[in-house]
Amino acid sequence: MAAIDQTMVSNILNATLPCGTTGKPAAFTALSSTAGMKLRLTSTDSTASAAGTTLTGTGSADITLTTSSTASSAGSAVTLPGVSGGVSWTNGSGGNWTIHSLEIQDNANTRAWFGNFTGDPVTVANGNTFAIAQNAVSVSLS
Repeated sequence: MAAIDQTMVSNILNATLPCGTTGKPAAFTALSSTAGMKLRLTSTDSTASAAGTTLTGTGSADITLTTSSTASSAGSAVTLPGVSGGVSWTNGSGGNWTIHSLEIQDNANTRAWFGNFTGDPVTVANGNTFAIAQNAVSVSLS
């Protein structure tokens, strides 16, 4: 992980370069901050221009983060989830899940980051759990 949504790329570039009136940087469109950001699993590959298809079935709901991640300092990566013990989804759909990617979104479903899992798809049989350990996802810009 991680790749960045093209809309977010434009937002960063426009807010940090002279793209606004009279050579000023344009305004940065902030993500919604009325609640925690969400982790979403997808059943198709995510790309910079398009979100993957949201995984469906019992147990596949988005997870809203309620604890902070370690903030970036001097350009370091942000690791998440900061939740003690990590996060998990238990497949109760009656069939196999095929998980391709993880998307990080604000609480208004604006996608900021995504990453396709190595070797995707990851198959999770009915009754089994898919887990992401605490601080196992690393997001950085280079």
